Amino acid sequence: MMKNLICRLLTLFGLAFALTGTESMVAVGAPGPAMPSPAPNVVTPATVLAVPLASGSTAPNFTLRDNKGTEVRLSDYKGRVVVLNFWAPWSAPCLAAMPQNQKLAEKYRSQQVVVLSAGTSDLAVNFRDWITVNQASYADVRFGFDPVEKGSVNYDERIARRLYGVLAIPTQFVIDGDGMIVGNLVPTAQESDVRTEALLARAGIEVDAHVVALGEDQLLADAKDAAARAAAIAEEAKNPKPKFYERYGKLLAGSLVPEFTAESTEGKAVSSADLMAGKITVLTIWSAAGGLSDDGLAFLGAWAKKYGDQNVRFVGLGSYGTRTDFNSWYEANAPKIAFPVLFDPAGKLFRPKPIAQMSAEEKQAFKAVSKEYYAKVLPMRLAGGMMAPVPHNVVIDAEGKLLGFYVGAGGVTAESLGNLLLRGGVKLVDEDMPAKIFTPEETRIQVPKNQIKMLQIGAQAPDFPATDLAGNPVKLSDFRGKVVILDFWATWCGPCIASMPHTQKVAAHYKDQGVVVLASCTSDKRLSFEAWVLRNQAKYPDIIFSHDPQEKSPERAAKKLYGVGGIPQQFVIDRDGRIAALVSGYLKGEVILDAALAKAGINVDPALIAKGAEDLKKREAMR
Repeated sequence: MMKNLICRLLTLFGLAFALTGTESMVAVGAPGPAMPSPAPNVVTPATVLAVPLASGSTAPNFTLRDNKGTEVRLSDYKGRVVVLNFWAPWSAPCLAAMPQNQKLAEKYRSQQVVVLSAGTSDLAVNFRDWITVNQASYADVRFGFDPVEKGSVNYDERIARRLYGVLAIPTQFVIDGDGMIVGNLVPTAQESDVRTEALLARAGIEVDAHVVALGEDQLLADAKDAAARAAAIAEEAKNPKPKFYERYGKLLAGSLVPEFTAESTEGKAVSSADLMAGKITVLTIWSAAGGLSDDGLAFLGAWAKKYGDQNVRFVGLGSYGTRTDFNSWYEANAPKIAFPVLFDPAGKLFRPKPIAQMSAEEKQAFKAVSKEYYAKVLPMRLAGGMMAPVPHNVVIDAEGKLLGFYVGAGGVTAESLGNLLLRGGVKLVDEDMPAKIFTPEETRIQVPKNQIKMLQIGAQAPDFPATDLAGNPVKLSDFRGKVVILDFWATWCGPCIASMPHTQKVAAHYKDQGVVVLASCTSDKRLSFEAWVLRNQAKYPDIIFSHDPQEKSPERAAKKLYGVGGIPQQFVIDRDGRIAALVSGYLKGEVILDAALAKAGINVDPALIAKGAEDLKKREAMR
């Protein structure tokens, strides 16, 4: 769909993702001299670390068990450099990174480097089963696991969380021969990721100089990412923004929410008018198949109990799934549910085969079926045809009018729910009062003023200042006399990043004809830009990356000068500085950008020009 082509700078619906933690352990080769005997793995809750142990900290000793029941201690490897890797068998990223751990262990075995893969946050039986099956594939990695199992009463005392402050897995620490932490990181499956080797070099291991330089750049990128996140958290704490919206798709706060009919858990028709009449309603919508998490159910149930006497009703609605899926989830979770739950009779959209495998006629037929389905599936019907991530929540006042909408479930949504219930006249208990109560003036939808129309073909491309990774000034006018592909992008924009490999291919192919790609990072923080370029510049050697210092300000060049409303957006600028073509978004396999260069006088293969025209026609057909 066209909405997937462009990553909008301003989005109505947002969704945050959180990581959860785990741990575990391993050892390789003969142990070195013993450290002092370890202290017991028992610490009061107050000593649990809030963040992972940083460089310069002493690595706490601990005891794990291997598959034979033998104790494995960090102190067994005093005097050796240790790569401590916390993992779990249920974590796909952990398992994906395992081959890289084996390569490290094998590569630096002669220098007495130990890779200790420490299992955490799972059951002992699961670790034993996985290690038994896979140990042979990772012969140079020593596996062990934390005896504190997931679900145990002392689960918070697991080694990774209590001693090392691990918040998510996989997490890796490099520990030098003196038992000091050199650094920590989240390992990946990418062979190009050589951060751990750079840390090994810091710990005194001999590592190829080129590898060290690349790894240090990657570590610097990590540091800039962390600084950007910290700055964002600090800014949010200083100037918190509401996580709820005064609209639900096209439905604005104060508007009557359309009535609808759903099905009860017994399969009977239920009218929203009958169920919600005269009540303040919190309608939580989730996937019929996936349902709602235990935390989400418990949270809604607790609030339903607390505020039922104030005429507040909580209702769940399972959508985008089959009745069979819904029944299966409900039967498994019914004892946990303390409020009415409904099923969306629109069911699930059936797709006979992947769209890529459909003929033109099949695509047209599926498009018609999709249109009919999305017109009747309840969340989209209520939102005027717009789709929000699930789970999400719609809060309706006693008169049936919209109070607001927010995404998510569980305790993290308490601030949004509390604010909206207050607006509905509900008296909250002290423990549920939001940290910040937003006024209507703070959350009112702002209508853009003096909307700038995007520059069109034939217009002179305005010059604007920017800076590259090194902080040097970069201007569009620096490339006068060349054909410039001005590419507005951002590090947070998935479609922008997805388009980069093709843009690099175009830049490399046409550079002999004087084509330059200037990728101007817009609506993004400087630290995020620096981190991304440090990590990725080597993959895109023919792209010139720059950053607009106006960041998200209305004064940013993309918005103020070029009228860009969504990214990625590319302007093909001819040798005289005039816009010759526009390319919005990117789909894999398209050659629209190649064809656009011909309009600026570049010699392009006629077959590519023809295919570019066909690609544009396909886009039109998708609208």
